[in-house]
Amino acid sequence: MKLLSLDTSSRDASIAVLENDEVLLEYNFVFRDNLSAMLIPSLEFVLKSLGLGIAGIDAFAVGIGPGLFTGIRIGMATVKGLAFAEKKPVLGVTSLLALASKFAGTEKNVMALIDARKEEVYLGGYRFQNSEPAELFPPCRLKVNAVLSLLAEFPDKIFIGSGAEKHAHLLSGHFGASRHRHRSCFLANEIGMIALKRLRRQTPAADLRDLLPFYLRQPDAETNQPNAAGAVD
Repeated sequence: MKLLSLDTSSRDASIAVLENDEVLLEYNFVFRDNLSAMLIPSLEFVLKSLGLGIAGIDAFAVGIGPGLFTGIRIGMATVKGLAFAEKKPVLGVTSLLALASKFAGTEKNVMALIDARKEEVYLGGYRFQNSEPAELFPPCRLKVNAVLSLLAEFPDKIFIGSGAEKHAHLLSGHFGASRHRHRSCFLANEIGMIALKRLRRQTPAADLRDLLPFYLRQPDAETNQPNAAGAVD
C-alpha cells in the first residue's frame, strides 16, 4: 500500500510517500504566506520524483492540528479533494501525537508541546508500549506555568516541540536540562506511519464530512501578525 502523508500544521510543512513501513520520499519546505501557491507544485514534485501519478496512491493521511489555523485548513482541504477525486481513504492525525511519536521507542513519558503564543502551549502527554501510544491526559491548551504543575506528577519525562524549544529554560529549571530532546520538526513521516498502522488494524478511514481540524483554540483568534516558524496563529 502506498500512502501519501501531508502536514501543514506549522510553518515547517512536509510531504511523505510511504509504502508499508518504508518512506519512499520525504519532502520538507518552510512557508510564510504562500502555502496555497507552494503546496500543489510541491505535491506534483514529490509524485513526479517517484514516477507516480495520484492514481498510484492508495490512501492519504493529513495533520489535523493543533497549529496554524490557515495551514491546517489548506492542507486538509487539499487532501480531502484528492481523496474525494480518487475515492481513496484518508486519515487524520494530531500534531501532538505525531511529535511524540518521534520517541515511539522510548520507555519515558513523552510530552509534546506546541507554542500557542500568549504564554500558552498546546500539550499532549503519551506513554509508548511496543511503539503503541497511550494518552496520559487529554490534549489541552494551558498557560506555561500551569504546565509545570500538571506535569510534576509524571516521572521520567522528556519534552519535544516548538513549545519545549521556546520554554526550554523554564522547563529545564523545573525538570532538569537533560529532559529536552531535539528532533526534526517535520511531521509527514510520523503522520504516515501512524496512519498505516491504523489501516493495518482496519481502523476505518474518516468520512470526508467528519474529518475536521483539531483545534484547541477557536479559529476566530487568528490574526495577521507575523509568527516565528512553528508557532501558531
